[in-house]
Amino acid sequence: MAEQVQTGDDRAIRLASIVAIDIVGFSTMSERDQRNAARKVENLRARIERVAAANSGRLFNTAGDGFMLEFVSAGSALAAIQEILDRRGKGEPPIRVGAHVGDVIVTATEDLLGHGVNVAARLQELAEPGSALVSAEFRSMARNSPQAAFQSKGQKPLDNIDQRVQTFEILSKRQRFARQSRRVGMMLLAAVIVGVLAYFSPTAYRMYQEYSQQREPQANAETQQLAASTPVETPASPVEDVPTRVPGYTFADCEGCPEMTVLAGGLFVMGSPANEVGRGRDEGPQHEVSLAPFAIGKYEITFAQWDACLAGGGCNGYSPPDGGWGRGNRPVTNISWDDAQAYLDWLNRQTGGLRYRLASEAEWEYAARAGQTEAYAFGPRVTATQATFRSRQTTPVGAHAGNAFSLFDMHGNVGEWVEDCYAPNYDLAPVDGAAVQADECQRRVYRGGGYADQAPVLRAAARRVAENNVRSPGVGFRVARTLD
Repeated sequence: MAEQVQTGDDRAIRLASIVAIDIVGFSTMSERDQRNAARKVENLRARIERVAAANSGRLFNTAGDGFMLEFVSAGSALAAIQEILDRRGKGEPPIRVGAHVGDVIVTATEDLLGHGVNVAARLQELAEPGSALVSAEFRSMARNSPQAAFQSKGQKPLDNIDQRVQTFEILSKRQRFARQSRRVGMMLLAAVIVGVLAYFSPTAYRMYQEYSQQREPQANAETQQLAASTPVETPASPVEDVPTRVPGYTFADCEGCPEMTVLAGGLFVMGSPANEVGRGRDEGPQHEVSLAPFAIGKYEITFAQWDACLAGGGCNGYSPPDGGWGRGNRPVTNISWDDAQAYLDWLNRQTGGLRYRLASEAEWEYAARAGQTEAYAFGPRVTATQATFRSRQTTPVGAHAGNAFSLFDMHGNVGEWVEDCYAPNYDLAPVDGAAVQADECQRRVYRGGGYADQAPVLRAAARRVAENNVRSPGVGFRVARTLD
């Protein structure tokens, strides 16, 4: 638990792990048998209080159909949630749970108010009966617990919360067992297949040779006959409707949608070493990040794509100026972080989901490095033939060669907004590469450097900061996408 900060009205503010629990179908249960419903609720409350106390937590608020709890850490809260869900008593009403780590205000009666409580309550409203939905902040702080097991549920809009929240479901004991069983089953199946192939392969090879020798003359005759009577047709290229997780796979979800490239993810070292030329103090400490596979735009979003959003009634009706350089396939400029979110809202409506988003800082740096540990994807230096910088205007996207991941203009042309709220260092950076969020975030990060910047600003680790609503001629954005 963070130290309390005293506010001007004598109410303390602190960071807290908040858990919201709601009884599903409480009104219907009460209408049928009010006395029985009250008895079940009291029994449930008593069990929740016992579990919370055993895991360094407390019940600080209650209503007829819900409970609010506070824990000293996300790990303690996770243990309590799993016990509450996995050890449901006979006849106990179904519940749903939400959890978040955020700032709260402590009242004189030790009640808690504020954004941290609100987010937990909204997540609880979205959870399925018998499940727990938590924020990325909660997962990041609880993932090192021995019993941690999560499944991503994507970014979700919350009522009365401006920003979408990256959410995860806590897996129950049954779900964890099923996941482990599938893994073991697949390993056993693979071992059996390898063993069978190893045992039968010599016999199968001899049979294949004998069959081929017998079949070859007949096949040649049939081929000659068909060639003389049948016109040659070119087989159609296979079409995949669903993007795969194969690294390097490119796709577009609709006509006019950004072209996306799948990246494998995995471990990489984020940040810059102390001796890197141009290094900023906010680029460390260097730390290892583990990323799940994701997709990122092959190119920066162009004026043509932004104008399609405008024509479709999106992007808040804002038409950014092009500086007289032309629109078309030049990267869109004079875009704020808020403007980028408006484009993403429109894009997700076109594709029927909430999969498109800005990349996190970690995802963006991983994509920009493209496996390189030097300052740039091309090595320790960058030249004017490799990127657009120290220039008077942008160039069309893709004017320079792509990096090893076949991504273009990751260095230069325009700076690119990422999802993260700015933090002055990586001391508390999420180890899973999730975006850094804050209850009240006024400044966001953009990466990559723009057409007018000097080379050090283009480095893969370089960070720039601006307020959410600032529009600059040198800043645009690139989109990322969660894989299905």
